[in-house]
Amino acid sequence: MNFMDRPGLKFGKFTWPIAKLEKPKFAHTYGYYEIRCKLQTQPGWWSAFWLQSPTIGSSLDPARAGVELDIMENFSRDGVCSHNVHWGGYSANHQGAGSGPRKVSPKDFHVFGMDWSRDGYTFYIDGKKSWHLDGPVSDTEQFILVSTECLGYRSGNKPHKDLKKSVLPDYFIVDYVRVFDEVKGKKTK
Repeated sequence: MNFMDRPGLKFGKFTWPIAKLEKPKFAHTYGYYEIRCKLQTQPGWWSAFWLQSPTIGSSLDPARAGVELDIMENFSRDGVCSHNVHWGGYSANHQGAGSGPRKVSPKDFHVFGMDWSRDGYTFYIDGKKSWHLDGPVSDTEQFILVSTECLGYRSGNKPHKDLKKSVLPDYFIVDYVRVFDEVKGKKTK
């Protein structure tokens, strides 16, 4: 359960949470996280592999409150992905950094990974380093999300014009998700 999933939280005309959430079954800190996946092909929705803190935004200290770690986000159908990091919650104190666009073939499976260490976050695409951010570093256990989202739902559930162009069915295919523990006493960079 996320800090912001407290009952009665308003998001525009919607009340959050929309589902009953339990405590995450898996929460983890430092280590290497990866997904092997094939991206969707139709417009109007995006996919992501990310880590979230149950307490993000509950404190101004990102080490304590946690950091949103977007290991892979794919918003477009041209194989452009990005890595993004958010901290400070999602209102006035929000801060973030991003890798900028990274191009992959939309026809193939790809491995997206991130090494989370006390020295920062190092991101990889298909085994090659694609970005590094020194911090702020979360010291808080975080849970894994593999998600897809339709464009437009955040703007009052009006379908986005790109979503109307989709030819279904379409798929975001996940082969596996793996987590490797940090090796104690060794730098993971």
